[in-house]
Amino acid sequence: MRKIAAFQPPLSYIAMTVPFKIPLLSLVAVWMMHPAVNADWRTEIGWDKLQLYAGAGIPTGSNLYLEMTEAGTDYMPNTGTGAFSGITFTNISNTSSNFSGHATTVGLNYYGSTTSLLTGASSVGVRSADDFLNNFLKTSGSVGTSSAAVMSHAYIAAANALQETSFNELIKRFDFFSQDSGVINVVGMNNGSSGTIPPIFGSAYNAISVGRTDGLHSHGTTPANYPGPGRQKPEIVSVSSTIATSYATGAVSSAAALLYAKAALASNADATHPDTIKACLMTGATKEEFPNWSQTSTAPLDTTYGAGELNIFHSYRIIENAESAPGTVNFRGWSRNNASTSQSVTYTFTTPDYSSPITLSSTLVWQRGVRKIGSLYTYRTLADLRLELLNQSGTLIQSSDSTLDNIEHLWNTGLSPNTTYSLKVTSNSGSADFSLAWRVNGIATAVISSVANGNDVDLSMSQLLASVAYTVQRSTDLAGWSDVHSFTATGTTHSWTDTTVPTGTRVFYRLRFFEP
Repeated sequence: MRKIAAFQPPLSYIAMTVPFKIPLLSLVAVWMMHPAVNADWRTEIGWDKLQLYAGAGIPTGSNLYLEMTEAGTDYMPNTGTGAFSGITFTNISNTSSNFSGHATTVGLNYYGSTTSLLTGASSVGVRSADDFLNNFLKTSGSVGTSSAAVMSHAYIAAANALQETSFNELIKRFDFFSQDSGVINVVGMNNGSSGTIPPIFGSAYNAISVGRTDGLHSHGTTPANYPGPGRQKPEIVSVSSTIATSYATGAVSSAAALLYAKAALASNADATHPDTIKACLMTGATKEEFPNWSQTSTAPLDTTYGAGELNIFHSYRIIENAESAPGTVNFRGWSRNNASTSQSVTYTFTTPDYSSPITLSSTLVWQRGVRKIGSLYTYRTLADLRLELLNQSGTLIQSSDSTLDNIEHLWNTGLSPNTTYSLKVTSNSGSADFSLAWRVNGIATAVISSVANGNDVDLSMSQLLASVAYTVQRSTDLAGWSDVHSFTATGTTHSWTDTTVPTGTRVFYRLRFFEP
């Protein structure tokens, strides 16, 4: 991807006005000092392919209310930016009306009409991080509420030993907010590969943590002295318009909002649940960008890249399916259910007739519950779930069984075509509602041949997949292509005659299709 030089924003810090008796905290907007610009980050994460696949069926985001929380005394995006035309902004904190270049760029990735995955976002609320931490989450009293579908948090904070108690309280309340409100919270890691996972809010259980495709972000495990130390972060990485974790956070927020908008069309609360959106994003993520990507049965995510790089095409094709019940399912889908020690949940699928190798990606997500009694918040014991891949004889092939994380992830590149497999969710201890997503990908091939017949051309197609939609495209220069015939295969072959062939020039044909 072509890269050009970009502006150099000043690295900004703010000191929070803290209502509780601890030293002032330091927040930093998570950008790099010398960011670069990607020509169009959306191309790399499957946006162009999704437009070809879904076209006008892609939701615009016009029915969503979105929020962003930004660090700095000045935290508002530049509302006069062309890509923000038609968006109604609400300054929720209302402590400044000045614009922030950082907030503007995060917003461009998140909801800009020509720069994000949402072409028609209409309503955005903006909070300062100071206000969100001190007046919304707080360390005493009740946590605030929001009706946002997605909230972006492109900032970090670190505490000294005297502040750890208050930070733990904020993280716990943040997890409660995610659980209680149904808001999909997307949080950024710090820039720089040598830093530890930031407690605010990289250490949260119930958010989506984001790093950078180039790997130059804090990664590894959540730190000691914070909730659930040793959990793997980040959970996904992304490219963005400028290379920094803040802007990758905006990109993933945009993807989460698009999936939410698509899921909302089904009028199924399971589809828009934060766990479902998170599972679909992680399952859709790609790993071919990272030759050294690895996992183990007890450490389900790569220590640097999480589940891989955001891919909106794959994730969209998962969420567009109706919810699957346990039992026999398609080889791409999602489900929301419950697992306990007394009952496992199994999903059985048959791989399509693709060329080998066939890959499986599957992600299991559940929440760390937070109990509220009055204005006191306490973590519930985290259920310990595991995810297994079984062959058609019921023999275990692979498992993801972390005792720390509230995520399990399977990546297997050795499945066989036309073979039955099962995904099995079991609880080692406790009971939990979960969301599970899965996708199978392989190499689907098709052959097209042509024979001149006077002024016409007879076309023969073979190696087709039944029930798959195909489009014959024609070109005279191999640059511009036009659709000339569409059909849904009823078998492995199909014939058609082109009777509108341009005269006096060479013509070329190709088949366009998307694997089922």
